[in-house]
Amino acid sequence: MNFSKLLLTLLTSSIAFYVHAQDLTHEVEADTLKWPVPSVKDEWKLEYLPHNNANHNVYVYKDKLYDALFTRTLGWNGGDGVQTTMLPDGNVFWSFNDSFYGRVNASTRARGNCTFPRNSIMVQTPGEDGLPGTKSSNLVWLADWINKSQGTCRTHLRHPKGEKTEAQIKAGEIDQQWLYWAGDATVVDGQLQMLWAGVYNGTENLMQNDNRALAIYSLEGNPGDDTYLKLLSVDHNFFEKDPIGYGQTLWEDEDGHTYLYSCNQYKKNPNDALNTSSPVVARAQTHDLRSPWEYYIADEKGNFSWQKTYPTTAEVNRSAISSRSVSTAWVFKDGDYYYMTAQGFVFGKQLYIMRSKNPWGPFEECHQLWTMPWVLDKKGTRTYQNFYMPHLHQTLSREGELVFSTNTDCKEFSDNFNAQGSADFYRPFFFRVYNWKAVFEE
Repeated sequence: MNFSKLLLTLLTSSIAFYVHAQDLTHEVEADTLKWPVPSVKDEWKLEYLPHNNANHNVYVYKDKLYDALFTRTLGWNGGDGVQTTMLPDGNVFWSFNDSFYGRVNASTRARGNCTFPRNSIMVQTPGEDGLPGTKSSNLVWLADWINKSQGTCRTHLRHPKGEKTEAQIKAGEIDQQWLYWAGDATVVDGQLQMLWAGVYNGTENLMQNDNRALAIYSLEGNPGDDTYLKLLSVDHNFFEKDPIGYGQTLWEDEDGHTYLYSCNQYKKNPNDALNTSSPVVARAQTHDLRSPWEYYIADEKGNFSWQKTYPTTAEVNRSAISSRSVSTAWVFKDGDYYYMTAQGFVFGKQLYIMRSKNPWGPFEECHQLWTMPWVLDKKGTRTYQNFYMPHLHQTLSREGELVFSTNTDCKEFSDNFNAQGSADFYRPFFFRVYNWKAVFEE
């Protein structure tokens, strides 16, 4: 072999090795002895998605039971920002961002005239097996009704700068310029603490981060009582300004801290066609979110430490806890590792999983976990514009599988109404992923 051919062979081998090292989708054959096929019950109504992961030890299912539970015709019939928190009494607290309330045609799945509250809450009671109940009667919607027979309601938590008057709110109008979207929540000393992200929508739909509020809810009594999830207090200026949005998701760690995650969007390179989005983290001194916060920040040499002052733009831009460009990052612990699930940025259909020995990262060893189907199980138009907010719900897990809700929108906002199947845009669809740890043995 002459030198040129040898050089070409070495170069080709090097490129092939690099591509394989970077490839998140290379095929791994099923090993059913080490990773048995999941034994799922018929009543769970799981629908297998074949070839959804190139590692054939991972099994991805559509959750048709939960899909049906959120296929509704009166009251809440769609919403995004879907998050859950397990409560000490076995109930599950749910929060939603923008939601549709009203009537839906059961046969055509067409959404008619609906109110559009900017946030809403609900509680799910346990079933006979002690797990979160999957009957419509298990969902207790804590709505501020305008007209209960028509199923229309108001926003749960108004922003103090909301532009509508009290008379307009009573008549059913809803603030559109200043609003709150849900962050994550935690239970401390028998009360629910929840972060709400203040948003300025303005007249151009800019959706700019503003303040951060901390709301405290009572857990006394039972769902449906006046006391249960009664709003006890709201600190609208918990953070007067919170451009990063720490606390989009939380992890309550055994080390006594509650870790607060966000994804910071910025251009690493001015020539980037798209902004990149990097996970960052802060933590509360204790599990109580009212305790002092500190922020995990890298200095100009890349050395990380916890600092007590809110980071500057330059500081947070160099403090990513993963090299992946992702959004909607969730962290949980299993065994010796902390895992992060996240969506590929921007609006990627791929869900990734990474791991670390620490809740502050770095989260690397990235693997593709599952991929959102290109079409929805719905009437009418089945394609969607964007897939977003793939939220992790370990409160709903039965056997250690990962449970996700997803949101999708339609091409034009007006497509949410009147057309066949319009009520199945914006609402969540659910997925369960079994044998997910297999991706780390490739």
